[in-house]
Amino acid sequence: MKVQCENCQTKLNLPDDRLKPGAEFAFNCPKCQHKNTVQVPTDNSAAPAGGAETGEAEDTGGLGEFYAEGTKLALICFDAGPLRDKLAKIITELGYHSVFPKSTRDAIERIRITLFHVILLDENYEGQNRENNSIFQLLQPMDMSTRRRIFLALFGKDYKTLDDMAAYAMSVNMVVNLSDEAELTKALQKGLATYERFYKVFFETMRELGKLA
Repeated sequence: MKVQCENCQTKLNLPDDRLKPGAEFAFNCPKCQHKNTVQVPTDNSAAPAGGAETGEAEDTGGLGEFYAEGTKLALICFDAGPLRDKLAKIITELGYHSVFPKSTRDAIERIRITLFHVILLDENYEGQNRENNSIFQLLQPMDMSTRRRIFLALFGKDYKTLDDMAAYAMSVNMVVNLSDEAELTKALQKGLATYERFYKVFFETMRELGKLA
């Protein structure tokens, strides 16, 4: 079912198999986090109530995966293998739900419709490099109102793990050298703790100023 956020007008495609005809369905907009409620029509077509659209909606490529409210999502953009499995184990232990894209295109579609709190990106994912990595190119110019909600860790062979200057220069939250497997847990713990500590203050201040819902 195609809907539109009543706050920012972002167009989304809700998965029909998750919708119960005639019932209400609540979801948080992946862009502005506004909580929307739609009335699911009995025939699963678009309906005007609660932010649903009656007209033609933009095709988001809609994977339509919705998670329980409060779930912290981590998109792990690594080729299948032991390192990806290790990262998934670490990130799960840190309280995140791991999501594995099927491809670069799949990852980009997911990022466009779902807010991932963490993205772990191998710059060589699917044989790419940083200069032509489509996921990296999507995230770098992203509007800061969305980008600051995402912790982006970039992995490569030429970085010094937790090099803040290198991370700043590439507009990422953290860089990690792929050879530092033994230090991954400590590195991710430290990187996420620093990020969460900084933005906790930022978001609380913005809410007090009435600039954030």
